[in-house]
Amino acid sequence: MDGVPGVTQDPIPPGGNFTYRFSTASEYGFFWYHSHFRAYYNDAIRGPLLIRPAPSRRRPFALLAQNSDQVATLLDAERDATNILLNDWTHELSDVVFARYLETGAFPSCVDTVLANGMGRVLCLPQRMPGMPGMPGMDSLGPRGCIPPMMFKPGFNISSLPPETCTNTTSSLLTIPADQSRGWLALNLVNSGAVSALRVSLDAHIMFVYAADGLYVKLQEVKVLHMELGQRYSVMIRLDQVPGNYYLRFSTFPSGDMQQVLEGQAIVTYSGSNSTMDVMEDPAMTWTYVNGSAKADDSVLRSQALSPFEDNYSPPAGPADQTISLAISQTDIVTWMVAPAPFTEPKVPIIYGDVSDGWESNTTMHLPLNSTIDIVMRISNQSMDMMGHPMHLHGHKFWVLGSGVGSFPFASVTDAPQALINLQDPPYRDTTSLPSQGWAVIRYVTDNPGAWMFHCHLQWHIVVGMAMVLVEGGDQLPSLVGEYNITTDGSGASALRGTSCRLVVMVAVIVGFIMPWY
Repeated sequence: MDGVPGVTQDPIPPGGNFTYRFSTASEYGFFWYHSHFRAYYNDAIRGPLLIRPAPSRRRPFALLAQNSDQVATLLDAERDATNILLNDWTHELSDVVFARYLETGAFPSCVDTVLANGMGRVLCLPQRMPGMPGMPGMDSLGPRGCIPPMMFKPGFNISSLPPETCTNTTSSLLTIPADQSRGWLALNLVNSGAVSALRVSLDAHIMFVYAADGLYVKLQEVKVLHMELGQRYSVMIRLDQVPGNYYLRFSTFPSGDMQQVLEGQAIVTYSGSNSTMDVMEDPAMTWTYVNGSAKADDSVLRSQALSPFEDNYSPPAGPADQTISLAISQTDIVTWMVAPAPFTEPKVPIIYGDVSDGWESNTTMHLPLNSTIDIVMRISNQSMDMMGHPMHLHGHKFWVLGSGVGSFPFASVTDAPQALINLQDPPYRDTTSLPSQGWAVIRYVTDNPGAWMFHCHLQWHIVVGMAMVLVEGGDQLPSLVGEYNITTDGSGASALRGTSCRLVVMVAVIVGFIMPWY
C-alpha cells in the first residue's frame, strides 16, 4: 500500500477517511507523504515523515569528530534536526492552474514564491541583477522572474494567459534556532514542490551531507545543495561563524520549461542573537546567485558520489535478469509519456490483479519476483522537449548506475564501458535525475510484491501521463490484499490482509488522499 489511486487503492471520497498501517521495523530516515490525486499536493496536502534510526545503527559522523564526546554532540544534533519542507507555491489552486494548462497548452512553470514549512515572502524581481551567469537578458523576464511560455495549443498565445504581476510581501520567514554552544546544527530537507529544482545554501556556512533519500551516505562537503523534486537530504552544519542571523537560501534552478529566477529564504539564528536584528548580508559569504547558479569555486553537490555509508548496500553483480528500455517523450503539448502511452488511472486498482482494467494496460509491466532489473531511460529524439526529469520509483530504492548527456547505445549495462557504469558503490536512492538530452540507468531487485508506480516527479508531467506501473509478484497479490468488492455507491472496497505494524497513520481529507512516500 502506498496510496496511489487506480494502482494500490481507490481515492478517498469527499468527507471520507482512510487509515494507513505500515511497519517501520527495517526503515529509518527522512521521508515525506503527500496526495497523489490530480495535482492536489500543490495545495499543501503533504508533510514530513521522520523514522528515527535505531541507536545501534552506525552513523557517518566519525570524520567530523576527534573523540567520543564530539560524536555524542553530533548524535544530539541529528536527534534534534529541524525538518524543512521546501516547495514552490502559487496563489491559485491547482485545479485552476491545471485547467488553464489543459486549455491553452501553456506550461504552468511560473510560481509566486518558494516556501519553507509554509512560510516565506513574495520577492519580486528587481530591474537589474548583475553577475548572473547563463541567463538571458533581464528584459526578457516578467515581474516574477519568468520567461514567457513558448508552446501553446492552436488558437492560444501569451494574451490568453492572465498578466504576470508581482507584489512584494512582508510575511514572516521561517526562523531556525542554532545553539552555538552545541557546535552543530542538523537540517532534514525535502524539495516537495511542483515544478522547481532548488539550489540550497546557508550564507557563510559549509554543509556536510550525511543522508540522501533516507539513507546514510559517505560524507560530502558542499556549499550548494542541488535538490531535484522529491529528493531529501540531511545535512550537518558547523556553527563556527560570528553569532548573528544568516539567510538559508533556496533558489529555483532553471531547467527546460522551468525558467524562472526566484529565491526563497529562511533565517538561521544563532543563540544569543536578537531575532529582530538585521540578517548578516555580505556578497563574499553568499554562495549562489539568485538564479541558483553557484559562484565561482563554490562546491555544488555531486550526487553521483553519494555512495551508501554502510557496506551492505552494493548492487547485485553481473548482468541483470531483465533490462527495460524507456524512451521519455513529450508527444503532444499536454502529453508526456514514460511507456508507449500516457498513463491514465484505472477504475479498479491494479493491485487487485486481473479484475483491474489496468492489469493488461500498455502502461503496466509485469516483472518476475526476486529478479535484478535494470531500467535504461533516455530522452527520446522525437520528444517535443528535451528537458531533464526527476524520476521516482515507489516501493523500492534503486542503485543509480550511471547517467550522462547524449545517447546510451548499449543493449545492456554489461555492454557499456566501465567508465560509464558504477557497479561498485553507486548511490542508492528512490529519486534521481534524468539529464536533459541524456540518459540514466538504475538497478533494483523485485523483492517487494506489489504494484509500484514509476513516474516523473514534476507535477504537471505526471498529471498528463508521465508514469507507468511495475508489477512484481503478481500471483501473490490476491493473498496479500484480498478481493475487490464493488460497494453500493460504485466505489471499491477491500480489507487488506496485513500483519502487525509498528506505526499507524490516520488521515481524513476532503478530496484525494495522502500517501506515505518511499
